[in-house]
Amino acid sequence: MTQTIVDVRNLTKTFGAFSAVNGISFSIREGEIVGLLGPNGAGKTTTLAMMLGIITPTSGTIRMFDMDFAKHREDILTQINYSSAYVRAPWRLTAWEHLYVFALMYEVPDAKKKVEEMLETFQLTDIRNMLAGDLSSGNVARLNLAKAFINQPKLALLDEPTSSLDPDIADRVRQFIKSSRKEYQTTMLLTSHNMAEIEELCDRVIFMNHGSIIAEDTPEGLTKKLKSTKVHLMMKDGQKRTIAYCTTHKLPVSANDRFVIIEVKEHDVAKLLTELSDIGAEYTEISIEKPTLNDYFIEEARDH
Repeated sequence: MTQTIVDVRNLTKTFGAFSAVNGISFSIREGEIVGLLGPNGAGKTTTLAMMLGIITPTSGTIRMFDMDFAKHREDILTQINYSSAYVRAPWRLTAWEHLYVFALMYEVPDAKKKVEEMLETFQLTDIRNMLAGDLSSGNVARLNLAKAFINQPKLALLDEPTSSLDPDIADRVRQFIKSSRKEYQTTMLLTSHNMAEIEELCDRVIFMNHGSIIAEDTPEGLTKKLKSTKVHLMMKDGQKRTIAYCTTHKLPVSANDRFVIIEVKEHDVAKLLTELSDIGAEYTEISIEKPTLNDYFIEEARDH
């Protein structure tokens, strides 16, 4: 049976009267990539900070590698690493020096060789001698990612790993994340506002809002919770009749030039098309758009 790497129970963090995290519980098994999603202020960053020991929980427990974090903090931290697109590197160190310092801190064997490997992997070779304070936000994000994998961690906590990156570099990072999981069974917990990225990378998604977990499932499982499907029609005739039909049947509808978009439950699509035919509506193109993780994110953020 696959080992449980992370086991969080009843984790709570309050700041005075404000509760940032409200007794959440979840676990992550070895080799899993789990997305921690939610709107700004949901409690994601506070949760990661408690898992890193930066913030002390008000109550609850965090166990990693079958050890209590509060009692074995040092042993645990040697086996994990962290990256955030919003953390600046020490500005007076060069990119190479930054990685080398962390390689030494983690007691990485053949540290200089590992630094060269990370510079190459994240396409940082050309800026190796630049001061961190002079780097663009995209280069800082890549440098932080290189640092996050310098010790080949068993668990990587990644906060917005591809934010600020050009599309080609972001794709390279995603491929590296997948290969790290495949080759080393690296377990990862990541946050992102890029829902396509979450769907590509994550085995499971934990959705937070207002400090609580409101859903936990696979990306596909979450999208199936949404019943609405969008039917796109390019009308040939009967556009007004189509809109009137939707209004009468209380179906959300929008129109732009000759295009009509109708929201309907997936199992009612065939009925919709039959009844549009009965009222003489004709269309030259049709496409059916099923719900995405982005749709789920928007609906949950709005409803809570």
